[in-house]
Amino acid sequence: MIRIGLVDDDENHLQMVQSFLKRYEKEEGVSFQVEEYRNGLNFVEDYNGALDVVFLDIEMPHMDRMTAARKIREKDQALGIVFVTNMAQCAIRGYEVNAIDFIVKPVSYYVFADKLRKAVRFSKLNTEKDFVVQTEDSIIKITCSQILYVEKNKNYLICHTKKGDYRIRGTMAAMEEKLSGEGFSKCISGCLVNLRYVVRVDKDTVWVGDTPLPISRQRKKEFKEDFMKYLGGGF
Repeated sequence: MIRIGLVDDDENHLQMVQSFLKRYEKEEGVSFQVEEYRNGLNFVEDYNGALDVVFLDIEMPHMDRMTAARKIREKDQALGIVFVTNMAQCAIRGYEVNAIDFIVKPVSYYVFADKLRKAVRFSKLNTEKDFVVQTEDSIIKITCSQILYVEKNKNYLICHTKKGDYRIRGTMAAMEEKLSGEGFSKCISGCLVNLRYVVRVDKDTVWVGDTPLPISRQRKKEFKEDFMKYLGGGF
């Protein structure tokens, strides 16, 4: 269930967006829980992090558009924010609050669906998932989004993260299960890659940042399919 917030004081526009969401549900086979907020100030003050995506009308009275977005972002780093505006130039500063994109009224269904798809993907990628692993010396907590790749090393696993490398106990099968649904795919049987850090895929090599990793013949097709699905927001 994807939780959507619509912040807008235009009743006609709200009804149109609701119809777009229903059409998207049918076409994409997803389910939405939708909440409407006609007062932007109340939404910002009362927001408790319970949404995945918000469509924010930045022409609302009572609060400056960027102030509202900053206050929301302070409460929720994973929320996918899409600005809705009558003027494109009003949305250019969206990068300051890590907004996904903006929609200029009047809105077409296909533009709306594209922005929604991007926002849902952003929310999923930025939702932090932690798990605990045991090294030779200690027990540590690792955040999935910080992992670059995991490789098998004899009876251990080497977990390469943005904060350093950890030699941990466990099996690749167990690690795959822990990272299921978090955007990882195997390039070879003994190496699990975080697709968010893949910068290039060649004939027999995947580049994770500046690090080249091999792709086996058996895994090549599936890995590339996983990567394309990830780029499209469906993995």
